[in-house]
Amino acid sequence: MIGKRIRIDELNENKNNAGKLSAKRVLTLFCAVLLILGAVMIAGCTTAPPQNEGITVMQSDGTYVNLPHTAERIVILSSNAGEMLQILGAADKVVGAADSILSNEYIGPMFPNAADTGKWNVPDLETIISLSPDVVIAYSSSKPNNADAIKAANIPIVYIDCYKPTTMCQDVRELGKLVGNTEEAEAFCKYYEGVMDTLSSRISNISSEHPRVFCEGYTDYSAQGVGSGMDLLLNIVDGVNIIQEEDTSSSMKVSPEWIIDQNPPVYIKVATHANMADAENRYNAITSRTGFSGIKAIADNRLWLIDSGITYGPRCFAGAASFAKMLYPDEFKDLSVEDMLKDYNKRYSLNLPVENTVYPKF
Repeated sequence: MIGKRIRIDELNENKNNAGKLSAKRVLTLFCAVLLILGAVMIAGCTTAPPQNEGITVMQSDGTYVNLPHTAERIVILSSNAGEMLQILGAADKVVGAADSILSNEYIGPMFPNAADTGKWNVPDLETIISLSPDVVIAYSSSKPNNADAIKAANIPIVYIDCYKPTTMCQDVRELGKLVGNTEEAEAFCKYYEGVMDTLSSRISNISSEHPRVFCEGYTDYSAQGVGSGMDLLLNIVDGVNIIQEEDTSSSMKVSPEWIIDQNPPVYIKVATHANMADAENRYNAITSRTGFSGIKAIADNRLWLIDSGITYGPRCFAGAASFAKMLYPDEFKDLSVEDMLKDYNKRYSLNLPVENTVYPKF
């Protein structure tokens, strides 16, 4: 409680000297006390969104930001949010984008009129200011190093990931609110949740033991732990991430001996789409590691490489479907990930890769 505590019995403290207070006056003072207490309680609340004019958007980390109006001029530092803006029909509002987005052969063409704002983690402030954007959209988990300078230039930053499967629809709905396309956002969420619910429903009827899985990141022996994108996908399909008993961080380096000792029945490694072009050599590099031939996943041909484009971001429903096929091949032999991606492209007028997203091919 801020300030002096107010007690109801103090209202009558001096009644012998001043005489009895009228019932009306007591009631008035009592109501005043309640109003003060209520104001203090409200002032201490930090979980509710700010009640200001304009629009209020919840960021991926659960905090709120208020903007005077929907965004008409946008700078994007997040490729996943960029892909979602295309789906929401708001790609034409992007006036600037990080160089890694514009150089992406699939995502870059979505923003033909966007200026290059430099590195996603250290964008060029002068260029951003010259574009007079209403907002800059960035990752909440990897904020730009010069975020304070951007804010100091009176340019709002909104941290919306569109990255993790568990917060995807929350992010999409908030992004839809930001650009004024809430109906399109709801339509995508219905589609996305429909795929995820179908996978979960089918998996719930599988009586066999759920497989233990080792998820390896981009670099060799980088284990994807609790909270990582691959771990969250694995949870959706009821797989068991073998790293979760060892560490709670999202990524950690492990030794080859540790992997051999764990003897995972399933082994999944993520790779960029560019590196998937060399998937066979990367696959063979893993199977030829000293001592790895005896790992159950290698011996049983249950090692896969998967494109990060479907593991993280708006297409991660296809990543979840791929994981389901890897873990339960008999139960999901009728499911075609390529067909899912073709439908996604057709539905949203996209030209994203549908082949070479998993190696070996199902």
